[in-house]
This record gives sequence, C-alpha cells and structure tokens, in this order.
Amino acid sequence: MSTHTPSVVVGVDGSEPAADAARAAAHEAARRRLPLRLVRAFHWPAGELSGLPLDLDASAASRRSANADLARLRTSLADVLPEWQIGAELLDGRPETALCQAVGEDDLLVVGASGLTWGPGSAMGSVAEVVAARAPCPVLVHRTPNALDWRRRGVVVGIDGGAGSVAVLDAAATEAGQRGEPLHVVHAWRQLTEDAVLALRWRLDAETSAGAETAAVAPLVAALRSRHPDLAIDLTVERGRAGKVLVQAAATATLVVVGRRDVDAGGPGATVHSALHRVEVPVLAVPVPTTVGASSRRAVAAVAAPIVV
Repeated sequence: MSTHTPSVVVGVDGSEPAADAARAAAHEAARRRLPLRLVRAFHWPAGELSGLPLDLDASAASRRSANADLARLRTSLADVLPEWQIGAELLDGRPETALCQAVGEDDLLVVGASGLTWGPGSAMGSVAEVVAARAPCPVLVHRTPNALDWRRRGVVVGIDGGAGSVAVLDAAATEAGQRGEPLHVVHAWRQLTEDAVLALRWRLDAETSAGAETAAVAPLVAALRSRHPDLAIDLTVERGRAGKVLVQAAATATLVVVGRRDVDAGGPGATVHSALHRVEVPVLAVPVPTTVGASSRRAVAAVAAPIVV
C-alpha cells in the first residue's frame, strides 16, 4: 500500500505571478524540509479553434509548450532547492479541479493571487479563490511583496473562540516560529442591537460584552503560550467586523492567515473573502471544522508571519 509523502505543491500557468509563487513555494519547501511539486493544469477547449492551420495539432503543441515551461521553471529554482527535490506535473483538467485533486490534507498548496487566466494585476483571480475555499489542505495565496515590505513585521492571528481557533492559532504560531517573528492574537466581536434575542440582551452592554469576549479567548492564548514558550505572543480584543479588523491588522503584517470552513457548508465566509480581496500581502487559508463560523457574531481570521522570497 502506497503512502503519501507531504509536500509543498504550487500551481503554475506560465505567468510571471505564478513564477513568483513558485519561488515562494520553493522557499517554503526548503524551510519545511519538504519536496516541491510544480503542478500545471492543461485544459484544452472542446471543438475547433478558428484561425489555426488545418495541419497543426494545436493541443499537442500547447502541451509541449507547457511541459517546456515546467522544465525551465524547475531549473530556475535550483538555487533554492536541488532539482531532485522538485517535481513537475502537467495534469489534465480545469486548474481549480486539478489543483484540489493534486493535494492531500498534509500538503501545503501555493497559488499566485493572479495569473494568465486568474485575473489581471494584483486582483484576486477566480481560480485562486476557488482553490483557497475548496482544497483539503492549507492554501497559501501568494502576492509579490511590495517596496514597503521591509517595514512589515510580526504575526497577527484572529480567532473566534470556537474549536477551530486552536488549529488556526497553531498554524500561525508555527509560521511565526519558523520565521522568528512575534505573534499578535486578535479577536473581533460585534455588539448586538435592540432587536437581538431577549436572552442575549446582556450583550447590549459593551463593557460586559468585551469582558465576556476576552474571557472566551484568553485561555486559548494562555494554552498557546504554554505550547510555544519561546514565542512572543500578545492578545487584542477589538470591537468591530472581523473582516475590517483583519484588514486593518494586515497593514503591518506580511502574511494573512484565515481559518476557513468547507465551501459545501456555506462557503469560505465573509472574513476569508475580505482577506483574499482586500489585503496586499500573501494569505494562508487554514481548513477548520465546519462548526466554526456558524455563530452570527464571530468569524475566524488570522494574519501571520512573513513569506521570505
């Protein structure tokens, strides 16, 4: 019986953003001491394409070109990893399907925020968003660092206090520890209004609510400190929408980490959507139990440590 070897898998498409993502993935693989797999999807449209010579097998030519691109990219990463640790695969199918099927739960999947068919510029592409929501493993949506990155430092992780918060905290702590960065835990909450359920009217008192919210997450942070005694960790409990708080925290971070539930359970959630579309740094989406995010007043989110490319 075959066993799956954990690896860092990066989706590429021949574009410059995908090449940047591949280099970031190579550094991740080196840091984690894992092999790297370059995966490119090959999806040829059905039917004939107008304007092509009748004697040209365009599909075969395109496949050869894609394989050649993979080979060149593999060679270009040899300064980060030895080539024998880098695999290259051309998989048939649509990109979002091929990438999700290429990984297991213990892999890390890396994709560029945009690419040839993933959206222009720094805008979030549809493939990246679908993969971040559906893949069975953590997904790193890479964005190329800008000129201000040298001013960014530290890890910010947001939690909702639910069971999935432990997984998100541990993922962020691991990222912070690997990079030698401090960890800042953020918990956002919203005040209930007068039309809230009568049994929750105590939530109308902001001071009481803030105290209750702090009490809900403080033990999780204390336990995290016990598991990571050498990591500098602090906690902020802030009133506001989780997505907005997350984006604000990302202003000084270099990686955003979000806990996301299964897309079949209602999609990745508004907080994850905000992180994917509104922050200017890489985003790491960590799968959490489906029950997390069910509460109307909490959402899981995180901002974490730098990606060194």
